[in-house]
Amino acid sequence: MSSVARSMDNRATLPRVGPVSSSQPSKLFPGMFRMVDINHRLTVLEIGPALHETVEFFSQFKCRLHFADLFHEAFVREQQAKLSEKELRHAFEEQFRFPPDTKIDICLFWDFLCYLDDPALKAFNAALRPWLHPGTRAHGFGVHHLAIRLENIQYGVLDKETLSIRPRRSEQLPYYPHSQIEMHEMLNCFDFERGLLLPEGKLEMLLKPRN
Repeated sequence: MSSVARSMDNRATLPRVGPVSSSQPSKLFPGMFRMVDINHRLTVLEIGPALHETVEFFSQFKCRLHFADLFHEAFVREQQAKLSEKELRHAFEEQFRFPPDTKIDICLFWDFLCYLDDPALKAFNAALRPWLHPGTRAHGFGVHHLAIRLENIQYGVLDKETLSIRPRRSEQLPYYPHSQIEMHEMLNCFDFERGLLLPEGKLEMLLKPRN
């Protein structure tokens, strides 16, 4: 059974959220499990709250889950545009205070990167980099072109090929879409391994560490 860290500390129950409203198939999500050794203990970082279905899905593996619900952190939601890149990096580093020997195998970004302006994205990149290793894989969503706006939704994991979707109860964060070129430059701890254009203009991404 997985042990849940960070956002689950000192909580007896998972946070209350609305019911799953729909599901979304994913052709890229299964790729993460082909690239990591699931016979060894996995370390998973999710940018978001600990949802029941996600915790249940990962309970089938020997793994440790770290949840960092950065969508609700004041430095992201309220102060991002006022803080310097150095200040933002320090704030992200405070959120990523894992045990010193931690190396993350799977990162679940969802659409969080679309809510970071340029300095914040570079700061996030710098804070996350020390925790990665050559076998790390990350999954997330971006946009195919900058006119696309993402819905204010929350993702979870139902199974290896299916994501859960529910409306996010909080107000949508300020929106900073990035092109693939910009993402490649500012999130430079990763390279695109695969990308898939979805019908509504979203871009599903599978990322691997950059050499």
